Amino acid sequence: PALRVDMRGVLPSADVPHLHVGYGNALVPLAELFSITPRHDSKLVLEGDCARCDRIGWQMESGTLIVDGPVGDYAGAGLRGGEMVVRGNARDLVACEMAGGTLTIEGNAGDFAASTLPGSMDGMRGGTLVIKGNVGERCADRMRRGSVIVFGNSGEFLASRLVAGTIALGGRAGAHVGYGMRRGSIVFAGSAPAPSP
Repeated sequence: PALRVDMRGVLPSADVPHLHVGYGNALVPLAELFSITPRHDSKLVLEGDCARCDRIGWQMESGTLIVDGPVGDYAGAGLRGGEMVVRGNARDLVACEMAGGTLTIEGNAGDFAASTLPGSMDGMRGGTLVIKGNVGERCADRMRRGSVIVFGNSGEFLASRLVAGTIALGGRAGAHVGYGMRRGSIVFAGSAPAPSP
């Protein structure tokens, strides 16, 4: 689409063919942007390039949501239950204030994953976030509970201001890991860096 799409409300439990979504400053029927095929289970599958689609899985409570391609900002933000899988890259603010369920990003994720929504004080509060690629800066900023597993590298300020929770990193970390953290655990699961000369 030419403009960004606000996908709030497009959930496995919703009456998807009759939904309207934010498109720029207007509401348009979802059927104008997607070809919709009904399913007879609790799964919702989005196929194609959804990189301009924001808030996919916003506050989802149950069911299974699969995105077969990249997604925009706020993917899985406020997730409370169920399972969400992104078979591609995700932009910024993935799993912000997530409280339950499982979110798997099979590609890379941008900045502020598992952190706070803008203007809020608490980050991720529960559940499991798995990122099979790399993650950007400020991952798990102000995180309170839950688990974040990153197979690749992280940007700067990983686990900054961490209150509680567990983060496992398989690759290299950027500068200032755990800046201002209070409690919680950071596990470096990759190989040790070479010693300094």
